[in-house]
Amino acid sequence: MRKQFIPLLFFFCANTLSGQMATKVMTFNIRYDNPVDGEYGWKRRLPLVKEVMQQEQPDIIGLQEVLNNQAEDLQKVLPGYKWSGVGRDDGKEKGEYAPIFFRSSRFEMKEGSTFWLSEIPEVPGSRSWNAACTRIVTWVKLNDKKSKHVFFVFNTHFDHASQSAREQSAKLLLLKITEIAGTSAVILTGDFNDTLNSIPVRTLTSGPAALENTLNLSSSSPEGPDYSFAGFPFHPEKGDVIDFIFLRNKGGITVTRHSIITFHKEDKYPSDHLPVCVELEFPTP
Repeated sequence: MRKQFIPLLFFFCANTLSGQMATKVMTFNIRYDNPVDGEYGWKRRLPLVKEVMQQEQPDIIGLQEVLNNQAEDLQKVLPGYKWSGVGRDDGKEKGEYAPIFFRSSRFEMKEGSTFWLSEIPEVPGSRSWNAACTRIVTWVKLNDKKSKHVFFVFNTHFDHASQSAREQSAKLLLLKITEIAGTSAVILTGDFNDTLNSIPVRTLTSGPAALENTLNLSSSSPEGPDYSFAGFPFHPEKGDVIDFIFLRNKGGITVTRHSIITFHKEDKYPSDHLPVCVELEFPTP
């Protein structure tokens, strides 16, 4: 414990002295509770999910593939957090959520909602562009009680089967971010089911409304492997990073660290995806 405590204490002091507030953001596809997963089933993985959360101590978490019972389990293992999100199939509790968890001692939620990645984004359960599944975006407007910084967090999970759906989802997402957040700072987390040089990711990171990949903004060398999808059993492929954290209209926010987390025990991982974390510094008032 001593080896961990001293660097954390130094990190806190350094950021306090520099006039910055450190914030850790995570995106994590936790794999839905699939009854046929056997040894990789949710109940067996939940302790590992809890442990990686305790190890990383994220302040904000964008999660994907969360069923209602998993959201309830996560609330129990994350008692210091509040969350926002709905089931994608009915806008209530049915189907996967893309919830946003945030540390309640640090942040106050001012607004929040969900829209659907479709031609009628306000209609729960709607689907377009040959998507295999209904897909959603959850967003919240947070007030940082410490730095007094107000910003938006968007979290999503793009379709895995339809290239057209992913491309159209990226376009819609940019439009909705501008409509909802205006010129405020934005953090976007998600599983985009496409890699760095794909059309959807290039769409999100180009043009006048572009977001920036935190991987490229980090002031320190990115940590971890060059993949974020690993599968069950573990069989990653080089370059298979499909989980990203983006920033827009940073407003003085800087990225000090980017890491893909490989935490596991006895060859068992918390999910078929690896969590991606960034450490941000918010300017103090």
